[in-house]
Amino acid sequence: MRNWIVLGIAAVLALAACGPSGKQVGFAKAARYQGDKLALFAAMKTTVESHYRLHQSDETTLGLQTVARWYSPEGLVASAQGSENVKNLPDNSLSVSLVVRLLADGDNWIVNIEPVMLRYRAGRPNPDRIVPTDPSVPGWATSKVDQLYFDINKALKQWELKTVGGVAPAPEPKPEQPPGPMPGNDPAPPAADPAPQPQ
Repeated sequence: MRNWIVLGIAAVLALAACGPSGKQVGFAKAARYQGDKLALFAAMKTTVESHYRLHQSDETTLGLQTVARWYSPEGLVASAQGSENVKNLPDNSLSVSLVVRLLADGDNWIVNIEPVMLRYRAGRPNPDRIVPTDPSVPGWATSKVDQLYFDINKALKQWELKTVGGVAPAPEPKPEQPPGPMPGNDPAPPAADPAPQPQ
C-alpha cells in the first residue's frame, strides 16, 4: 500500500513538472491581443517577474530583459562558488537572458521572446555567444522560452483576439543572427545571475 502511495505522489509530481504541449505553445506564440498597450505590457511584465529578475524594463519601447542566469549543461542553476569568476562554472554551462517585447501587428499586439545565450568553455577567457537555433542548444534552454510564451498567454487571455478558424500564425523570427539586447542599450549582455561575467 505504501509503495502505491509513493508511486501516486511521484506520478502527480511528474505531471506537474511537465510543461505545456507543443500545440499549446504554438497557439501562445501565434496569439494576437487587443487592448491598451500599457495594460498588456504591465501584465506581461508581472508574469516575467514571477519567474525571473529583471535587468531592465522600458514601457516606452514595450520591452524588458531578464537578468542572465548561468545553468549547468543539465539545466540546473549554476554558480561560481566563492568566486566572482566564471572559471568555477562547469564546462559547457549556458547563460540565458530573455528579451521580451510587445510588438504592434496592425491594430493588434503580439508577444516576442528572444533568448540571449552565452556558453562557457573551460580554458577560454570569454563565453561564446550562440544563436538559439544552434543544434547544440539543449532542450531545457528552449523550453524556458516556450514556458514563458505559455505563461504570458495565460496572463493576457482577457485581451486575446479570437478569430474564425483559429489564430493567425506569428511572423517567423530571423535565425541568421543572435538576438541582441533591447534597442538603445549597451550591446554587451547583462551581468549573469548568480555568476557575474568574466573579468
